[in-house]
Amino acid sequence: MPDILFVLIINDKLKVYDDEIVGLVGKNGSGKTTLIKSALCLYGNSNIILDGEDFCKSKDYSKLSAVFQEPSTQILSLTCRDELKLQSLFHSVDEKIAKDIMGEYYDKDFYTLSDGYKKRFVIASILASKPKHVLFDEPFANLDKYAVKLVKSVIPRGSLIAEHRIREIRDLIARVYLINKGEITEIDKEKLYDEDFLKKEGLRGFSLPKIEVELGKELLNYKGIRVRESEILCLVGRNGVGKTTKLKSLVGKVYLVLQNPDLQFFEETVEKEIKDETVLSIFKLKDKKDKSPFTLSYGEKMRVLIASAFASPYKVIALDEPSVGMDGEAFLSFYEALKILKEEKRGIIIATHDEDLIPMCDSIINMDQSPA
Repeated sequence: MPDILFVLIINDKLKVYDDEIVGLVGKNGSGKTTLIKSALCLYGNSNIILDGEDFCKSKDYSKLSAVFQEPSTQILSLTCRDELKLQSLFHSVDEKIAKDIMGEYYDKDFYTLSDGYKKRFVIASILASKPKHVLFDEPFANLDKYAVKLVKSVIPRGSLIAEHRIREIRDLIARVYLINKGEITEIDKEKLYDEDFLKKEGLRGFSLPKIEVELGKELLNYKGIRVRESEILCLVGRNGVGKTTKLKSLVGKVYLVLQNPDLQFFEETVEKEIKDETVLSIFKLKDKKDKSPFTLSYGEKMRVLIASAFASPYKVIALDEPSVGMDGEAFLSFYEALKILKEEKRGIIIATHDEDLIPMCDSIINMDQSPA
């Protein structure tokens, strides 16, 4: 093994060497985000060694930085260009990296961007500052396949990636750790290709058969969106092409679940939010029923929203990137819920980039090739 130039140590278990990219996988709520925040000393001093020194003493974030799940928590300026100008006051930046990632949206207001480009904004600004090591928390969520490929090509060695989209990381990483209830274990990377192992550990990356149900009468035909009973219609296309805008144009005609969970909760507990004991069971949320939805992990919050849509009387349900933040257990629950929705002759519209989800679609509209 090489000399240890960077070691993130939790109970002497997790190590990231200078010349490798390492994966971190685990179910929702297992502690992936907590570990990353701890490594940045956000919870006080932690046992983090960087280049042989106690990182929490120096807290030199030009050497160790992170990309978190919620982009809006990491920006100080309205445009990526201005974000880099601010960073350049303190250390050098590589503007080309950011321009390559942001493209034509480099000078666009953050709050006018799609969720995919908001994620690109943060990734671009962090990587442009050229930290020696980067901790990524769900970096590929919301990204289209072109952005995923681009981001993969610029992730520096010495990085740690916590990610649910197993298919995107298993060819990228050198080693992988599994975290379960805070306990960290290094596992054989080949296990990420073992579908039985993935299901057993609540991880993504396994295949599911298409749900075959006969399609019925037309439920919706509006603004180029036609949905029949028991049909799953998927909207696909590049970041910024207008998928979310298209879904928002259907408000009043469909039950719409958007991507920011915290803006869509209205009740003090999960049980009151969903209002249906059977649905709580279907989505495996009964153990969370007395909790505030605001205290859940990101993936669990999305499960609550999708469960609420499932419990509603709407004949057509529209979901904007519903699998963002979902672990394997939640994905299986979502799959079972889709089965029931189809059996109930409801129509489902899904805007997605997720390669695990697309095989479930009965019909696909590629918005790269269609009017938005």
